[in-house]
Amino acid sequence: MMSNPLIQRYRYSLLRLSHLLVYVTIYVSVVALLLFVNYTFYKHQDTFHSPQELCRGIYFQFLAFQIIILWIWGAFSSASAVKEEITGKTYDFFRMLPLAAHQKTIGILIGKNLVILLLTAINCILLILSGSIGRLSVNLQSQIFLALFSIAILINSTALLSSINPSLKSKKTNALGIVVLVFLFGPFLFGSLGALSETAKLEQVSGWFFVIELPVFILISLVALYFSCWAIIGILRKFTREDEPLFTRKGALLFMLGFELILLGLFYHYLGKGETDLSYIYWMISLLAVLAVPFGAIRSFDKYLEYSGLIREKAGSNVNNFSRVLLHSNISLALGLFVIWSAGSITIILISRMEFLQGLYQIWILFSFYLFLLLLLELNVLYKPVSAKIGLLLCFIAVVYAILPPILSAILESDTLYLHSPVGFFWIMIDEPYTEIPSLISIWVVNILLCVIPILLIWKRYSYILKLRQKM
Repeated sequence: MMSNPLIQRYRYSLLRLSHLLVYVTIYVSVVALLLFVNYTFYKHQDTFHSPQELCRGIYFQFLAFQIIILWIWGAFSSASAVKEEITGKTYDFFRMLPLAAHQKTIGILIGKNLVILLLTAINCILLILSGSIGRLSVNLQSQIFLALFSIAILINSTALLSSINPSLKSKKTNALGIVVLVFLFGPFLFGSLGALSETAKLEQVSGWFFVIELPVFILISLVALYFSCWAIIGILRKFTREDEPLFTRKGALLFMLGFELILLGLFYHYLGKGETDLSYIYWMISLLAVLAVPFGAIRSFDKYLEYSGLIREKAGSNVNNFSRVLLHSNISLALGLFVIWSAGSITIILISRMEFLQGLYQIWILFSFYLFLLLLLELNVLYKPVSAKIGLLLCFIAVVYAILPPILSAILESDTLYLHSPVGFFWIMIDEPYTEIPSLISIWVVNILLCVIPILLIWKRYSYILKLRQKM
C-alpha cells in the first residue's frame, strides 16, 4: 500500500520535519494542558475521588480529542484533496495518472491523512493506557474503537465523494467551517461523552436489529461500515465516470432497498409494541431517502437524446419509442423508489397493527405529493437547455407549494387547508393519525390536478426529443 504513488507524494509533502513538528508541538501542548487541568481538579477539587476515576475521565476526554482529529480534521483533509487539484489547475494531470480508481481512493484517504493517522496512533496509545488504569473493560474499549474508526471511514469517504466536482472553481478554504463545527458541536460532544463516562456497564447497552440484540457500539459500527461501502463505490464510480450520475438505475434501487431493510431492522423491535407515532417517524425518515436518491441518479437532457438513439436502433420502429423513453426516464426510476418505500411502509402497517386501509390511503396521498414534486424535477431536466434559470422558477414553485397552505390556513382560520402542504400533512399524521377521510379527498384531487400541466409539458418535451433524434 505504501508503494502507492499518491501516498508517496503526500508523504514527501506532509511528513517533512518542519511541517510535522508544528502538528506534534500543538498535539503535545494540548495533551499536557489536558493532563495538567485534570490533575489540578483531582488535587484541589472534589471532581474525581480516586486515581481510577481520574483516568476514566481523562479517557473520555482523549476520546473527544480523537473524534475531533478523525471525524472533523480528517473529513476536511479528505475533502480538500480533489479541491486542491482543481483550484491548482492540476486536476487534468491527476485524472491522467495511470492509477486505477481504487488506487486513487486509497492514495487520497490514507496519503492525505498521514499526519492525522500518526496523531491518531499516538492518541490510541494514550486511550489504552488511561482506559486500563481507569479499569475500563477491554470489551468496552474494543467496541468504542470499532465504532470510532467505522464512523471515521464513513465520514472521510463521504467527504471525499462530495468533493469530486470538476466544475468547482472556488479557491476559498473551508478552515473556517471546521472552527464553526467545533464551536457548535463541541459542547454537545463533550457533554455526551461526559454522560457516557458516568454510565455503568456501557458495553452492555444494546440495540436491536430485527430479532438480534447487539451491543449498541457494534450495531452503529456495522451500519456505518455498510454505508461506507456505498460511499466508496460512489467514489470509484466518480473517478471512473465523472460525467455520469452518482447512481446507476440498479444502484439507486439497491441502495433504497438496503436503506429500507436497515431502517426496518432498527425499528422492528419497537414497532411490534404498536407504537403508531414511531411508525410515522419511520415513514418520514425513509421518505427523505426517496426524495434524495433521485438527485444522485438524474439523467440529463443529453442522456435522453443518447438513449433515444439507442432505443431507435434496437426497436427499428417508432411505434413504442415513447413508452421506451418513459421506461428509461427519471420518472420511472423515482416511481420504482417509491414502490420500494411503499412496500416498507405497508410492512410497517402490518407490524405496528395500524389501521390497514387508513394507512394505504395515507400512502396514496403521499404519492400524490411525491408525484407533483417529481414532475417538477423532470421539468427542470427537460427544459434546462431552453432556459438555464428554469430550476430557480421550479424551486420557487416547490417552496410555495410547501409553505402557502399553512400560511393560508392560519389567515383564513381553516382546519384542513394546511393539509394541502406535504409538511402540514406529515405533521397531522403524527399528531392526529385518524383524521376523517372525507376531509382528505380534496388533497389528492388537488395534487392530481396540479400534475396535469407538468405532464403535458413533459409529454411535449419527450416528443421533441424523439423528433430531434430522428433528424440526427
